[in-house]
Amino acid sequence: MKAKAKGGKGGFGQRLLWSKWVIVLCMAPAFLLYIIMSVIPSCTTAVLSFTDISGISGAPWKFIGLQNYKEFFFLQNYRDVWDSFRNTIVFAVVVTLVQNTLALLIAVLLNKKGLRGRNFVRGVIFLPTILGVTIICFAFTLFFTLDGPASMLYQFLGLTSSGFLGSESEAFTIVILVQIWFSVGYAMVIYLAGLQSVPTELYEAASIDGASVVKQFTKITLPLIWPTISVNVMLSTIGSLSVVQTILLLTGGERNTATLAMRIFSQAFGIGASGGGSEYLTRMRQGYAAAQSIVLFGMILTFTIVSQYLMHRKEKET
Repeated sequence: MKAKAKGGKGGFGQRLLWSKWVIVLCMAPAFLLYIIMSVIPSCTTAVLSFTDISGISGAPWKFIGLQNYKEFFFLQNYRDVWDSFRNTIVFAVVVTLVQNTLALLIAVLLNKKGLRGRNFVRGVIFLPTILGVTIICFAFTLFFTLDGPASMLYQFLGLTSSGFLGSESEAFTIVILVQIWFSVGYAMVIYLAGLQSVPTELYEAASIDGASVVKQFTKITLPLIWPTISVNVMLSTIGSLSVVQTILLLTGGERNTATLAMRIFSQAFGIGASGGGSEYLTRMRQGYAAAQSIVLFGMILTFTIVSQYLMHRKEKET
């Protein structure tokens, strides 16, 4: 009997050890992919930020220390740096606030049981995320052409436009609106998941006690989905600070629409306008772009830490 018990324990221990190895083996491909696609490129970018590498095949390059950082903060045109920082902050703040407010409002409305066609409406709102940024930007470019639907609508309302995407005063606003329209569906799905985890019994009890819809939202819904709000704010902040495709496809960074991420892309690959001006880059400077990427990383990290600290502090209060 002892031998059997001993063998049974050994068999259980072997099965437990085998199950741990199965978990490790299943996680290994994802972990390896993360190292290859994220960790190694990030470390390489940090190293290249101290070089003058151009990115042109066969071109010589060398380590130049902090020269790229010195150029970015002190030697280049201060106005260009300020414009890119200002555009980045305005873009991130407006997109994050408006996107999350709209997504939460839509999610609350579409979370009501018995609402006809709610699944269809959810699909329509989420559709831009499925279509992709290239198709969306192409559609909006056609929409905002001088003889497009937007121009016709302005004429019908008796308004005049200074050129939409070709205008210094309107282009940046349109880029922000397109980014919000493109990403609001993704945020809505996350909010719906959070709302569906709230027990319906709480709303029933609040209704019996005579609580209004607004009271139920502020006293029940918001406190219970605050972790979901925190996640969405973090994702939208990081995403809006690093947006390149929307700006590149709509304006190419011209008409004062270039953010810091767009400047980095322009410097690295020579595509798009330099700093939001009309001059295009004549050569690639990937070492300098890498230094700007580290600056952007610092900005994203700072925004994320501050926003998460404030969100967690609010969560404890609620």
